[in-house]
Amino acid sequence: MRLSAVGVALSLLLSVLSPAPSGAAACPPPSSTLLFHSCWGDARIRLLALPEDLPLPAPPETGRQLVVTGAYTGRESRVSGAPKPVGLFLSRGRVINRNLGRMDGVLLMWPGGGGAQLFSRHAVEFDGEVFDLTDISRRRAFVVEAARRRLSVMQSHLLVYEGRLDVRDREGAPRSVRRLLFFDELGFGVYQTMWPMTLYEAAREVVAAVEAEAVLNLDMGTYDFCRLTVDGVERDCGRVGEGEMGKLSNLLVLELR
Repeated sequence: MRLSAVGVALSLLLSVLSPAPSGAAACPPPSSTLLFHSCWGDARIRLLALPEDLPLPAPPETGRQLVVTGAYTGRESRVSGAPKPVGLFLSRGRVINRNLGRMDGVLLMWPGGGGAQLFSRHAVEFDGEVFDLTDISRRRAFVVEAARRRLSVMQSHLLVYEGRLDVRDREGAPRSVRRLLFFDELGFGVYQTMWPMTLYEAAREVVAAVEAEAVLNLDMGTYDFCRLTVDGVERDCGRVGEGEMGKLSNLLVLELR
């Protein structure tokens, strides 16, 4: 996959089932750390805003579905009283939070789950334009166009970008089990560390494991919802049960058909 100077993009609809060309990386198998990879089938990714998009989509009888927490949830509530995601957040064109967070990663998802792109907030490439979202007027213009095109957008910490680490090794940094959304040569996936790690250590591990070209941190801790269903067999892989979902502001749904 060719990387642009301003973003890491992939089309989930183009040749995800095609054999890898000679010399290309082989599609890695599922494991205790690799929860999902788009190279395993016809992949979709979509973003849910909670509670508007409840109930959760029914687990499939065949294929794979992974439902995990995406963006961070803030301490402040929305005007409606619902939990509020941290940073810029749109769900299928609905503007949930128009305020830009301090995190560098901006994930764009197309309607119907048909594609995703990961950018730096300083250079979001969309419809032939480049938007610096730190500029208020450019951010307003982007939000208008994203809403019109029914895009989903979320922010989080960008750990790897264009193949380079975007996080520093800090002494005394907190360690916890990390769940990461990554993009590599073959598509995208979700990686979860086996042991508590700093963000720097987790970024290095996922780069070594799958040669990730871009990595976005996903929320965990007290907001850690994770449900994995494989061919109708469902298991919980997080700390938050469906009875505690009232505190969650959003979820990512990744599916293979």
